[in-house]
Amino acid sequence: MNNCLLLLLSANHLHAQHMVGDKITVQREFTDSAHDRAQFAAFLSAHHCPTYMLADVIEEDFRMETIPYLTGKAHTAVLQRKFDQFYRGTSFHQATLLQRHEDGRRDADMLFSALTNPALLNPWLDALWHAQTPLAGIYSVPQVSTPLIKDHPSNHLLLITWNKFSGLRETYFKNHQLQISRLTPVSRELSFQEIVEAELARTYQYLKSLSLLPAGQMLDVSIVAHSDDLIGLQSKLPRSNDMRYEFVDIANLAQQLNVKEPLIDSDASQLFLRQLSLTRPKSQYGNSQHTHFYTLWQLRRGFFWGAAALLIASLLWAGLSIVWQETPDETAVAATEQQTQQVQRQARAMQQALPSTQVAPADLRTGTLALQQLQHHSSAPQAFLTPLSLVMNRFANIQLDELAWQMNASAAVSENTQPDVAAQELTFKGQLNNFAGNYRAALDYLEQFQHALIAQGYATTITAKPLDVSPSSNLSDQGKSASPGLSFTLTLVWRPRL
Repeated sequence: MNNCLLLLLSANHLHAQHMVGDKITVQREFTDSAHDRAQFAAFLSAHHCPTYMLADVIEEDFRMETIPYLTGKAHTAVLQRKFDQFYRGTSFHQATLLQRHEDGRRDADMLFSALTNPALLNPWLDALWHAQTPLAGIYSVPQVSTPLIKDHPSNHLLLITWNKFSGLRETYFKNHQLQISRLTPVSRELSFQEIVEAELARTYQYLKSLSLLPAGQMLDVSIVAHSDDLIGLQSKLPRSNDMRYEFVDIANLAQQLNVKEPLIDSDASQLFLRQLSLTRPKSQYGNSQHTHFYTLWQLRRGFFWGAAALLIASLLWAGLSIVWQETPDETAVAATEQQTQQVQRQARAMQQALPSTQVAPADLRTGTLALQQLQHHSSAPQAFLTPLSLVMNRFANIQLDELAWQMNASAAVSENTQPDVAAQELTFKGQLNNFAGNYRAALDYLEQFQHALIAQGYATTITAKPLDVSPSSNLSDQGKSASPGLSFTLTLVWRPRL
């Protein structure tokens, strides 16, 4: 990639670097604060190019499952059921084929994985979306580690690396295929050598408990670090009949990946970012919505190169035509001139038939700025409907009958929301079912539902109560209603959070 933006996401930190060829032109660090997110948005406006996000977070889960041999829609349906079973709360998931059985039903061993805390990614992805940044994909450090060990002779390998903003990463490969990965957060009280020494024994027992490492199998441990740390580790790590150590100088690995920047410690961030820039994994955590602007960028690029190829072909054809036709054909020239004049007359007639649309430049500018302002402050329906769907999954006795929403700029501003963005006002009409005349339980259930919505960022108001408990009401008449449930209406107000 000659011109790209690489992002490395940790729990509360984002590293961004712009690369041209093999050189880093700009590097910036951003924390998870409102000020730094604003600075990141300004940074994106100055670097509009294909972007690749690499996540190194604790909240990455791995599960191995065997599924039947299927193809097409049936295969997709099975994968979706597994995602719903394992990772219902996140859309950042993927499935990787490990191997297919040769006998029997030819079942497939799959590795399912997910980034289980979307809140870590969403603020940064929102900034990328508003800047219309062409995001090519969302990947993780364990994914891009696989090419680093492809030529290693061991079939049971534990790769140990370190990121100064994330922690110690231990990734286990069986037959050169990723099986599982653990991340231990950074502890300022412990050095890199002490963290490796403390975590290695725990990880070995963890692999044994999951039956990932066969009984009696030697575990090869490849430690990537700075030469100074490797010298200390060679004397600190205990001799073991269960583990065999390999000490890899990070400088040698950086040279193989053509990393130009000097590495002064054991931080392997640049190794993973360079590996991502060289070879992208086939699967990723992003979906079509995240990569929308990258798809548009590819289409524009394809049109550009197609037009360039067509222009070159036209020029070559014109040149060959001149060579072939040494003398002009007067009849052909006259016919061409006549066709040209006819086309010009038709164009003038069409232009005269069009209505007058003269608009002052100042009005055009005002309209364009207004459109940009609306686009900037508008919210995609997914942003304010997804939290509602998550809450409804927890309240099975609430039935949604009708849902409508509209923008409301005059709605009251809730705490920790953006005051300059128009609110989305949702009208939720539903019923309380399965309460068999137990009105107190029904009202308590509705109150719990409201509290859950408030926790998701909605301001809630009951505009039509399921039960009229005023002194003038007749409860017996309400209990005889033909409706199987208690109808109610809520008004929900939502704004993006700061």
